[in-house]
Amino acid sequence: MMVSKHKPYFNSGDPLTRLNKEDEEKQGVDDKSAIPLRYQDELGGIDIEKVQREQRQAKQQFIRAILRYLFRHR
Repeated sequence: MMVSKHKPYFNSGDPLTRLNKEDEEKQGVDDKSAIPLRYQDELGGIDIEKVQREQRQAKQQFIRAILRYLFRHR
């Protein structure tokens, strides 16, 4: 018999991610896949164009934020 020091989480969450069902719903994670719902296409795959578009927007926002910070603190 194996004895484990694993402590159960009483909020019914997954012990590895510590997420419960309410957290999963807030994040928009589908039970069938780890792909967020906003990135899934109609066939259940990944909408690459949307992912790339959001990555581009995130990079632009980051660069703008860095430039704003640098110009304020000259």
